[in-house]
Amino acid sequence: MADGRINYDPQFKPVQNIYEDRLRQFTDRGGDYHDLNLPKFYDKKRISLDQDHVKIKWYQVPFPQGSSPVSPDKRPSWESVIKSDEKGELNFQNASKGQPFGPSWSTTWFKVHLSVPQDWVDTKEQLLFDFNCNNEGVVIDPKTLLPQTAFSGGERTEYLLPKQEDGNYFFYIETGNNGMFGCGAGSTINPPDNNRYFHLDKADIVLPDWEARGLYIDFWMLSDAARELPGETWQKHRARQLANDVMTMFDPNDRKSVGKCRAYLKKEYFDKYTDDRAVYFQGDDQHLTNVYGIGNCHIDTAWLWPFAETKRKIVRSWASQCTIMNEYPEYQFVASQAQQFKWLLENHPKFFNDVMIPKVQDGQFIPIGGSWVENDTNVPNGESLARQFFFGQRFFLKYFGVKSDVFWLPDTFGYSSQIPQLCQLSGLNKFLTQKLSWNNINSFPHSTFNWAGIDGSVLLTHMPPGNTYTADSHFGDVLRSARQNKSNEFYGSGLMLYGKGDGGGGPTREMMEKMRRIRSMSNKNGNVIPKLQVGTSVDEFYQDILERTNNGENLPTWNGELYFEFHRGTYTTQARTKYLMRKSEIIMHDLEWIATKTSILYQDEYHYPVKEINDLWENILLCQFHDVLPGSCIEIVYKYEAVPMLEQVVEKCSSLIANAINFLKEKSENKKTSPIATLNWISSNNIKEEEADQFSARVDETEDHFTLNNGKLKVTISKHSGAIISIKDLTTSTEFLDIKNGKNKLGANQFVLFDDKPLSWQAWDTELYSILQFKYLQEIKKVAIIRNSHSECAIEVVIKVSDECSIKSTISLKSTTFETQNASKVDISTLVRNWDARNKFLKVEFPVNVRSEYASYETQFGITRRPTVYNTSWDVAKFEVCHHKFADYSEYTKGVSIINDCKYGFSTHGNLMRLSLLRSSKAPDAHADMGTHQINYAIYPHSGQLGADTVKLAYEFNYSNRYDVPKDIKEQFNDIITVSGDKNIILSNIKRGEDDASLKSNYSLNPHKEKSIVVRLYESLGGESRTSLITSLAVDYVCKIDNLELKTYEKCDFIVSEGKKHTTEIPVVLRPFEVASYKITFA
Repeated sequence: MADGRINYDPQFKPVQNIYEDRLRQFTDRGGDYHDLNLPKFYDKKRISLDQDHVKIKWYQVPFPQGSSPVSPDKRPSWESVIKSDEKGELNFQNASKGQPFGPSWSTTWFKVHLSVPQDWVDTKEQLLFDFNCNNEGVVIDPKTLLPQTAFSGGERTEYLLPKQEDGNYFFYIETGNNGMFGCGAGSTINPPDNNRYFHLDKADIVLPDWEARGLYIDFWMLSDAARELPGETWQKHRARQLANDVMTMFDPNDRKSVGKCRAYLKKEYFDKYTDDRAVYFQGDDQHLTNVYGIGNCHIDTAWLWPFAETKRKIVRSWASQCTIMNEYPEYQFVASQAQQFKWLLENHPKFFNDVMIPKVQDGQFIPIGGSWVENDTNVPNGESLARQFFFGQRFFLKYFGVKSDVFWLPDTFGYSSQIPQLCQLSGLNKFLTQKLSWNNINSFPHSTFNWAGIDGSVLLTHMPPGNTYTADSHFGDVLRSARQNKSNEFYGSGLMLYGKGDGGGGPTREMMEKMRRIRSMSNKNGNVIPKLQVGTSVDEFYQDILERTNNGENLPTWNGELYFEFHRGTYTTQARTKYLMRKSEIIMHDLEWIATKTSILYQDEYHYPVKEINDLWENILLCQFHDVLPGSCIEIVYKYEAVPMLEQVVEKCSSLIANAINFLKEKSENKKTSPIATLNWISSNNIKEEEADQFSARVDETEDHFTLNNGKLKVTISKHSGAIISIKDLTTSTEFLDIKNGKNKLGANQFVLFDDKPLSWQAWDTELYSILQFKYLQEIKKVAIIRNSHSECAIEVVIKVSDECSIKSTISLKSTTFETQNASKVDISTLVRNWDARNKFLKVEFPVNVRSEYASYETQFGITRRPTVYNTSWDVAKFEVCHHKFADYSEYTKGVSIINDCKYGFSTHGNLMRLSLLRSSKAPDAHADMGTHQINYAIYPHSGQLGADTVKLAYEFNYSNRYDVPKDIKEQFNDIITVSGDKNIILSNIKRGEDDASLKSNYSLNPHKEKSIVVRLYESLGGESRTSLITSLAVDYVCKIDNLELKTYEKCDFIVSEGKKHTTEIPVVLRPFEVASYKITFA
């Protein structure tokens, strides 16, 4: 007989894929074996709605058909409903499981009485109320009116009942009849089904088995490690084997086997701190922390739901987070958007002050971001971007005592090249986003880097490597956050932003438990499992970057705009909203211009309407939210909220301007008036109806053409196509159009209709292939002279688009003078009647006699240059770009600028310039852009390269309002502030100093008894320049300040001249594209 071992029990090698696939059975609540696996033990006892132990009644807030879904009566205050119920004024009825509640956007209240069996109470265990009506809801304490937690269907249905000896509970639940992502029909991003109903699926009291639920999380994370770790690691195979051991060890007939399974896993794969915050203080300190988890709750201020519903999403989401903080001391949660905090303060002041503020003080609830909303940065003008930070940071300082140094913008559709400078001017030197991970052509090369704006200002920037701001804290989320870091050679860690988002919600208890398990596995098994840290703040994370990268100096730099290679249609969608935004920004500028000067001249008599101005700015900034202004919201946001709000801004600004003008007239002894402009380079003498030395405009006609002529330009229009076939400078014989070469051989102001069927995301996207699918609109109904006077001549062109839709385009040329002939341009006024297309994109083309590799596009406070060629995939990606008041295409000797008054999409390639006019997407707003639109634009041919003339003409084209003031006050009024120097420096805005005590501003932080104005200047073309600020008033002191008006960069010298007129001159030097604010305090 042999001395060695003899095999009587042969063993096989487990088949990896079978043993891995098996693991899901153990925790699956459905399927064939749920009652033979762990789900059998999730609950010890459960009682469903029975109107005995669980009594629920419901009340429907009236929602008349056809009424506004956003009016305040649809969402009455908690206090009013509860008081009415206490008085017996509301008809609460018994609820039943399966009962429908609706329709969409309405409100249903539930009154809940629970009577928990005494033997449950005696266990001293944590009990649950499990509620799911598949809509959004919040538990409200009827005594304190404080929210306890939210329900959102799916991931958030449980309310941890506070311990009560008698087992009796009473509370209300307010529900909004919409899902977390609205009421989309068939798909969340489809137009809403406005008659959707939500069914009550669950209303149960539960005595949970917390040990079984703990094993559920243990096993989930273990099995994920088995599935997702690299195949060459022993940790992967060990996890798979242990998970199978647990399934073998588990006995569905013995609840005690759950504890044995947990103990086995703690011994073999987890450390002993799986259920404790102490887990984050264990492990090898020498191992790099790969991933820092930070909780967040991205709440779109409007998107697939209106502003009115967002106000409720905020309190639902943040109440849940404050509750979770009580249970998980390591938990830190960030929230951005001052507007949302303000809504919370207005609607739920007790929660704001008594619950949230203590969490802020404890460092668990962290306000972040520094902006009024998470705004679009493509379309708002420069002053709007500055005010986003001005109001956001001042709100934070007023209510939290600190400002943010991180611009938090995880989800927006592109990033202006002036963001770094405006952030630095606003106390923000760090930036977080992740949206570039959605690029559909090129992969952005960095995770952690320095972003430099066009002026050179730098932001330390981090893009979470997991490519999401709504991670579920799955094992895979942590693994991706570690593996996908593109900056490992410089900085090997990354943030993981976890929490349900977009529609709000935020992190869940389950997420907190999963992260503890993942860290526990890393502590025990080494850093093949990424080392996850929870409890480190965003500020500490950025500080770690600085410490490990030589204060950021070792990081790579990305210069200029962060162009988003996706959602390019948002430069054009929802034209009415964009038009009103441009008009709002302009008239707001005019209001501050006129009110500031009036209040300085008559401080003791005219009240500067600072509260009204601030309220108007808040509404403008709100509508710049990154789904509202870009055009990707549902219809009710525009119909009932954004469009009326912006219309009211224009109306209110007009009224306040009229008040100021009337005040000036009352102060005047001379009843004669004279018009003023709100652009400093347009002097009183420039505004005249007639000029003595005019070159008259005229029209000449031949068989085939009309020719407009003003002595400077000769513009030829085809009678057959209605297009402009020639624009010639008569003084140089230079031709600016090219219809012999390139794609467009018809002429300028040629309308073209493109197919517009993106792969998805209709309101958002227009795709590369669409530029090859087009039709020139050539069914001409009319080409005729409509004006032919000495001052202006004009040709009207009418074009058929469809049976119901037509375009009327008026091409005009004004007379000119010796002094103004170089500003001569072709003005075009286009009326699109009854735009009724489906998935078409209307553009207008200008084939030009220019050749250059780059075109210049106005951006906020400057210029962004973009390629006109397709050399690289990065060039190709920019087939549609964003611009503001003008786009310019120039070579060394000449160029063409296209100026507009309300459009933002543009493209320039080869010899063809295209202005984007209208889209016709059908989701999420089925009626987006339908109707009639007025669009004004101009062709400005010029000698030489892009210069200050284009910049100023574009301003004049937009800021064209004129205001009649008394003649005897006019000069004094205009001389309050002027500039003199290099023409490329623009005085963009003036306002009163926010902290002037006499104003009593609601945003004043440190009132001073002084009379001051803030003057905003910028260098517009990219070169160091000089100018002087000049005022006719006596000056006390001048300083260069930050955008918040809180920090003084330097005190400025000034020169006082005593002559015919008293003047004070303040010399200014600006670097290329610098934005500078000067505070002038008058004596």
